[in-house]
Amino acid sequence: MAIDKVTRVLVAVHQDHRDQFLKKLHRLGVMHITQTEAATSESQMNADSRRVIQAIETLTPHAKKSKSAASRKQLSRREFDDVAASFNHAGAVDRLATLTRQEAELEARIRAIETETSRLELWAGLKHSPAEMYASKTVTVWFGSFADSDGLKAAEDALAGMPAGVEVVGRFDGQVLALVATAPGSADTASRVLSEHGFEVEDLRNVKGKPQQVIAGLAEEGRSARQRLQEAGAEIDQLSSVLPELKVAADALANEEARKATAAALARTESVALVHGWVRTRDVGRLNRLVEESGAAAMTEVKPAEGEEQPVALVNRPVFRPFEMVLELFSMPRPNELDPTWIIAPFFGIFFALCLTDAGYGIVVAVLAYFMMRKMGMSNKLLGIVLIGAILTIPAGALVGGWFGDIPDRLGVGWLQAFKNRLMWFDPIKDPMKFFIISLALGYVQLIAGIVFEIADCLRVRNYGDALLGQLPWFIFLNALVARVLLGKSLPAWVAAGLIVLILASVAAVVVFTQRSRETALSQTLWFSLILSFLVYFGTKIRWLPPALAAAKWAFLGLFAAMFLRAAWSVVSSRRYKAAPVALAVLGLGGVVLYFVRILPPLPAFLPGLLFILLSPASRSMGTRLAWGGYALYGATSYIGVVLSYIRLMALGMCTGGIGMAINVIAWMVMPIPVVGVIGALVVLIIGHSYNIAVSVLGAFVHSLRLQYVEFFPRFYTGGGERFAPFRETNEYVTVK
Repeated sequence: MAIDKVTRVLVAVHQDHRDQFLKKLHRLGVMHITQTEAATSESQMNADSRRVIQAIETLTPHAKKSKSAASRKQLSRREFDDVAASFNHAGAVDRLATLTRQEAELEARIRAIETETSRLELWAGLKHSPAEMYASKTVTVWFGSFADSDGLKAAEDALAGMPAGVEVVGRFDGQVLALVATAPGSADTASRVLSEHGFEVEDLRNVKGKPQQVIAGLAEEGRSARQRLQEAGAEIDQLSSVLPELKVAADALANEEARKATAAALARTESVALVHGWVRTRDVGRLNRLVEESGAAAMTEVKPAEGEEQPVALVNRPVFRPFEMVLELFSMPRPNELDPTWIIAPFFGIFFALCLTDAGYGIVVAVLAYFMMRKMGMSNKLLGIVLIGAILTIPAGALVGGWFGDIPDRLGVGWLQAFKNRLMWFDPIKDPMKFFIISLALGYVQLIAGIVFEIADCLRVRNYGDALLGQLPWFIFLNALVARVLLGKSLPAWVAAGLIVLILASVAAVVVFTQRSRETALSQTLWFSLILSFLVYFGTKIRWLPPALAAAKWAFLGLFAAMFLRAAWSVVSSRRYKAAPVALAVLGLGGVVLYFVRILPPLPAFLPGLLFILLSPASRSMGTRLAWGGYALYGATSYIGVVLSYIRLMALGMCTGGIGMAINVIAWMVMPIPVVGVIGALVVLIIGHSYNIAVSVLGAFVHSLRLQYVEFFPRFYTGGGERFAPFRETNEYVTVK
């Protein structure tokens, strides 16, 4: 739950041993390498790797069909190296490429045969070879169709006085297929007549034989093509047995590409390659042993360059580790910041659960996430977040009675309803205010947690000013205000008065100390005391505070007098006798006198004196600081919007439950339909709840993420660090133990 310490190192490796050293360093996986030159972009190795990956994608469906080599396998390092060295992946990939190309060609030919057969079947009644008839020099022929028998009859009548004839070959879907023949000298006239009567010409020049014979030949060719296609498919199925070896080859090639790219980016001399980078302090010994064992390298710890920041290596317990993804998607913490993963995790999980708010959905999502992690790797952070959120959804859904909407009530099973009611705390449909209050309370708690986190982080780096004067006043102000509003009537009078004093002190601190410096520390302290004493006295006048605290008036007067004298001395000692300050000083003295003789009220009496103090050299720049402090105090209204933003938890939770209930209503409406009612209801339930789960999980994740980024992080988080990414092997397809 912290940022791990890292050390800057430089390793010098002899060029002859560079590749071997990088291979061992890659497998060790402890060094974050800082590249100094651009790596090469494309290579033959890249093309080879892409061909292997494409082969894996092609063979995977066949492997699943044959139930062999379809899952992620675990191999020892020795087994992995043996397979990578001995397996001829190029031969397998080339053979697969040949087979897939044959498949594509055969499938295209089969489709062409089927299309041609369908076309010729209409002309199966033709007793002549169309190609021979087209080649005749004594007659001109057309093959085509009339829209109907009337068109045929009209064309025959029009051609009656010409040396032409029409032979009906067949009929299809009302159309009449016909052969029209005429003497060459009458071809143009006959063509015009046929066109006028809607004759659609069909080109059969490529049919070299009687259609029936051609169809038989196509059928034989089709059978042969299907046989060859089946043989090619069977060989591909058989080739899928090498899928595990191909996966090893793909991972080995990808890692080799990474090593070559890194080697190309290293700074170098004629004889030495220089590997700059960072190592976790606890891993320096492991790297040093590797260097010593290589016999051709030397390592030294170096001082980081001026302004260079170390990469950030997060260290979290397994239960918190998935939530590192929240930072990785946003921005890594700076090296001098605390890692907030551990404080993000519980809030994110609870928010996810409240957005989903259905115990049945939680069970389904948890099971799916677990099995997907088994297949994709237990270190998958996204699935880890979903799994934890789904597990938390189960009790959250049970507390509001959500079990696939209202299925227990719909089923009417007594013990099931009793079980649901025994676990249910409230029904959000009937009593939404509880959900509303829970959402606001969680928002407020996370808001305060962010402030506490920032205070702790500032104290850790000994930034006491930001901790005690920047963040602590807000912490006291918000908590005292909430306690006074919510518990005011039930608190003893002295406790209520104490809370008001804390609120006023926090207000004064925010106004005075929002912008601070060591040069104005005395002035800011005096102004803080002055403003606080005035606010306490004013509180007694409006009866917020007991009369006993009216003595704050004398503290105010004493502080005013001391600050006035200090301001006057600063003017005299600096010899800055400007007209405005002098006039304000005179008016200030006169106003105080008139106040004590009860001629002027407090505000007009003391205002000139306060302005004189602000304009004097003793309070240099205090006017600007107080103005910024007042603006910061006005910004407190933003906290209301921040807390109200958490109402989305209630909105999403109630939407999930409402849609689930609507799906159940539709299913029960379908159920009374005779024969198919029950099946239809099951289809509605399965499809409807599956859709609702998918949409709700997406909404729960996105909105929980938004609350962290938009509402929580601005309270304390800076970010901008570089992620510690050690140079290590990454295996996409197999697991190397």
